[in-house]
Amino acid sequence: MKKTQRSDSRAAGFPPWRGAPVALLWDQSMVWGLICVETLNRLGVSHHVLGASDVAAGALGGYHTLLVPGGWASHKVKALEGAGKERIGEFIAAGGGYLGFCGGAGLALSSPPALGLVPIERMPVRERLPSASGGVWIRSETAHPAWKGLPQTIPVSIWWPSQFKWQATAESLCLASYWKAGNDFCVADLTVTDMKNEAVSWPRWERSYGINLDPGRLLGHPAIVEVRRGRGRLVLSYPHLETPGDLWGNRLFHNLLVFLDLEASRDSGPKSPPEAPAARFSAPPGKGALRLLQSAKESAEALIEFGERHLFWRWRTDWLLNWRRGIRGLEYGSMAVALRSLFAEASRSPGIPDDPDPWEEPAGRLESQVRSFCTLARRLLLEEKRAAQNRVLTKLGTIDKTVDELRGHLFGRRMDHGGVCRDLFDGVDDLLLQALRLNGQPG
Repeated sequence: MKKTQRSDSRAAGFPPWRGAPVALLWDQSMVWGLICVETLNRLGVSHHVLGASDVAAGALGGYHTLLVPGGWASHKVKALEGAGKERIGEFIAAGGGYLGFCGGAGLALSSPPALGLVPIERMPVRERLPSASGGVWIRSETAHPAWKGLPQTIPVSIWWPSQFKWQATAESLCLASYWKAGNDFCVADLTVTDMKNEAVSWPRWERSYGINLDPGRLLGHPAIVEVRRGRGRLVLSYPHLETPGDLWGNRLFHNLLVFLDLEASRDSGPKSPPEAPAARFSAPPGKGALRLLQSAKESAEALIEFGERHLFWRWRTDWLLNWRRGIRGLEYGSMAVALRSLFAEASRSPGIPDDPDPWEEPAGRLESQVRSFCTLARRLLLEEKRAAQNRVLTKLGTIDKTVDELRGHLFGRRMDHGGVCRDLFDGVDDLLLQALRLNGQPG
């Protein structure tokens, strides 16, 4: 992630933020939480980073808007458990606003795993476009305040979204639909503009890949929806409007936050300004803990370089890999980006740590986990490379005994990562939250 100023909204062409601080739900977001924070900082939107435990304890009481970044909805559901789900439902019913991107949108749906906050389901995998990414144009479907100052069609980014199984109701409104593919729009590992130039037959390619590939399954379908619940409302967006560098998407993101803040201030009445939650640690890490965090970062970077040498992936952006079909790529890239950001945040504010340094033990545990994970990941990647010589490699399913055992240990058996990866990500997630809080949250 590139370093950004804590508030440069005027440089970005946005008016100063005058609303209440936005509550950003941090848990199980990883790189999607990081790009949310980066873009909020660039837009100058005051925000506080909350954990699921804060939500469960009633911390939403002073906020107007809850922002939920991407990430696996199943992991977010588990982090929130029963109390967190109830507090979010109460917050919205009392007039609060909810803005969810991709996995954060899916978290609100009625299809499990989710919180069931809206009467909208996910479209079944067999019907939707399951592996779309990159630039896409969306079109306004209504004269909504969020579109103030924007053209009817704008370019945004999507990163492997689900789709809404849409049925219009009195409480729901489609704010935007998918209009056309952008220049770098991909399905699986295929760039759509290149395929169009070749007058491709999508059914033929779909038979070979075994998944839906035709962009027509996405275009024309709802991309962003608004749903009323009690006195509050939810805006659910599969496009990642917070993607760094997406000027028009960021403008729509800003407009939506302004809209939800104004509506919540009318519907929920006056609230006492919330205080930013304190970090669990009283000071930044000392030199010993920083060395451990740097070692973890370097182990992850070495793994990424290993993958580049073996042509498993390349960087698509400075925070996202483009990887070979049939292997894990999002997890490896997210780990590297999160550890890079953790070390940068932990190094920003040198201070005198407590004695003993409370960072040392979790930093040491994380460094050991990352080192072990990267060692086994190299072995897995080479085994997958070997296996791919004789068959089409798939991310899930049976390959051979060695590959299956390594995959199960590192990632579990599901698409939403488990195994060692889940434990490692939980550790990074928590330390990033503490570092962000120590460095101050614009508010």
